[in-house]
Amino acid sequence: MIDDVVVYLSSLHKQEAGRKVDTLTAFAEGAKHAGASVRIETSYVYRPAKLAVILGWPSPIQTTANIKLRASIVKEQKRSGNHTMAIDANCFKFKDTDSKYLRYSLNGVFYDTSEYANKNSTDQQWNQLKSDLDLEMTDWKNTGDYILFLVQRDGGWGMKGINPVEWARNKIQEVRKYTDRPIVLRPHPGKVADLSSLVRPGVSISNSKAISLLKDLKHAKSALVFNSSSGVASILAGVPLWIDDGGSVCSPVANRSLANFNQPEMFDRTQWINDLAACHWTDEESRRGLIYKKFLPYLT
Repeated sequence: MIDDVVVYLSSLHKQEAGRKVDTLTAFAEGAKHAGASVRIETSYVYRPAKLAVILGWPSPIQTTANIKLRASIVKEQKRSGNHTMAIDANCFKFKDTDSKYLRYSLNGVFYDTSEYANKNSTDQQWNQLKSDLDLEMTDWKNTGDYILFLVQRDGGWGMKGINPVEWARNKIQEVRKYTDRPIVLRPHPGKVADLSSLVRPGVSISNSKAISLLKDLKHAKSALVFNSSSGVASILAGVPLWIDDGGSVCSPVANRSLANFNQPEMFDRTQWINDLAACHWTDEESRRGLIYKKFLPYLT
């Protein structure tokens, strides 16, 4: 008889006391509270379960034991017809700097192929996040001084193995077919890519370690990203966004083709933000079993 839930502390790079361990143990407590049989696993071994819970997701670059374990868990759970829950960074971290809220999904982290148990949500969770994090969604704008490139870090699952510098290089060439407006490259602030080879007249680099994302967006006319939650900030700020990957959480309200770069579609964002907010939970909500109960109907 396999366990209902196995929570992998070993999916972490370091199993040290702190927020990441607290998040995983909170889910274990909540699942127990809801009546599930739960194992907390600290070793780098796979244990069959109806639901495996990991923090993060396998990266294309699998170098450390915990990343290799994540990949093994996902593979074996899928092979056996069981499920894997990913706990990932929240999409509002430009405001939620302490990561009070985290994002939960089933059998993946891409918005077009994973289950977030959030379709047709009410505005309840969005209203909660607005109040807790001082969030707002402003009207779409059609003014601005430059085009902002939201350049992601290398090696993360969001880029799907694509080099972010090469992505930016190619996008500059594509965008220049439609506009000569200045381009500002914003590197990922946590792992700054070397974008110096891309600097030329009309292309500059933002100091993302000193300048906030919201400040860079304030004077942007449009923004481009491959697949990153930084795009959420753009959409909430009313800055039309172009994405390359359909797995982005921004996909329902983002432009895809640069052919309409000078006339972007400005989507109705109401249901999108309700659904996106519904993906996000606190550790306390997890500890009460609310997340496990929400996903239980999908664990068949």
